[in-house]
Amino acid sequence: MFRKIQGLFTRAPPNFSWFMHNLAASGIPSRRGHIRHLKGEGVTAVLSLTEAPLPRELYDGEGIKMLHIPLRNHEPPPAEVLLKAVQHLDELLKSGEKVLVHCVAGLGRTGTVLAAYLIYKQGMGYLEAVETVRRLRPGSIEDGQVEALKRFEGFLRAGS
Repeated sequence: MFRKIQGLFTRAPPNFSWFMHNLAASGIPSRRGHIRHLKGEGVTAVLSLTEAPLPRELYDGEGIKMLHIPLRNHEPPPAEVLLKAVQHLDELLKSGEKVLVHCVAGLGRTGTVLAAYLIYKQGMGYLEAVETVRRLRPGSIEDGQVEALKRFEGFLRAGS
C-alpha cells in the first residue's frame, strides 16, 4: 500500500533502481510521469512481467520499446519462460538498449528474472544470484521463486 501511495507523489516508478549497467528494475510504471522519468534516466526499452500488458497510451510517442512476457503473480515461473525472458533481455542489452524490468511491486517476478539473468549470463549458481539480487534489491524473490531459479539453473546446465 505504501508503494502505491508513494507512486502518486514521486516521478519515478515505485521501487526504481539501477541494478547493473544499463539494467534497471521497478514496480509498475503506471503514470505518464513515470514514463517521463524513465526517459530522463535513459531507459529505451521496458520488459513488463505483469499478467496484463500496460496500456499502450502510456508509451505512445515516448520512443520506448515495450516487450511483455506475462508471469503469474506469486507463482514460480517455468524454466522455459524464464529462458525466454532472459534471452529477450540479453538481446536488448546487447543491442545497446537501457532496459527496465518491472512487475507490480518490482520484487518477486522482477527479482526472479534478474536472478535468472545472472545465472544465464554470468554463470552464477542460483543461491549466489538470489543473494546478489536481494542485496541490491531487498525484499526480492519469494521462496517458491527461489525453487524456480534452482530448476532454471539445472535446466541450463542440462543444455536446455
